[in-house]
Amino acid sequence: MSSYLKKAHVNKASLSYCSQLIDRCLSFKSFDFAKTIHGRLFKLGFNAHTYLGNRCLDLYSRFGTSDDVLQLFDEIPQKNCISWNICLMGLLKSDNLDTARKVFDEIPEPDVVSWNSMISGYASCGYSDYALEMFSKMQLQGVRPSGFTFTILLSTVSSACHGKQIHGSMIRSGLSLSNVVLGNSLIDMYGKLGVLYYAFGVFLNMEELDIISWNSLISGCFNSGYGELALDQFYSMRYSGYSPDEYTISIVINTCTKLRNLDKDWRILSVYLNN
Repeated sequence: MSSYLKKAHVNKASLSYCSQLIDRCLSFKSFDFAKTIHGRLFKLGFNAHTYLGNRCLDLYSRFGTSDDVLQLFDEIPQKNCISWNICLMGLLKSDNLDTARKVFDEIPEPDVVSWNSMISGYASCGYSDYALEMFSKMQLQGVRPSGFTFTILLSTVSSACHGKQIHGSMIRSGLSLSNVVLGNSLIDMYGKLGVLYYAFGVFLNMEELDIISWNSLISGCFNSGYGELALDQFYSMRYSGYSPDEYTISIVINTCTKLRNLDKDWRILSVYLNN
């Protein structure tokens, strides 16, 4: 580590080398080293450079505290949208929602990443109403939601009516619902709410499927009380050439247990072990 610091003293005018030092910090995952590098950059006057300031800010957001992030953020004289977003994500990582919201409200022109960060922050802390409020404000500000925006929102849904409203917003936004990530989120949501008709509708209209798609559908059938239908989807998955993972097997074995069908239990376990 010391060899890198000595070299940094020699290459005083090298922005690229300073950037390499920050890369090295990321590999070491050491906050002490990050502070040392930051101190060296400060002495060289590079801390005022927006790009390097943002990179140091990213280090602090990963390994430091909220106070560390805010202190370094204040040192960047010419902040850009990346600066604001890194600071925001660093605060949200520490679940410092109040401070994060204050920072967000000061962003001159929040972009979709800024909005997604706040929506995700509220959703992950269980504040679904605030997440939806941010989404509404985002739309009023004319910022187009991304697929990730809707993936976050779908995780907050508590009723079929609410879920259908978000589904409708996705369609109006022009997003492709055949996208595997968005499709899987919709299947999972409808399955958890017991709205299997819509879950199957999304599933059958997807252009691409993966094991998560099948698991979400099978799990939705099981959780809705349709054990035989869940097993039918498992057999369809195998017929389509998909190999089950541990989660798939846990669902179908639970289904067989609930149906009290020991014979199917062993057949399914045999399928898994043969893979």
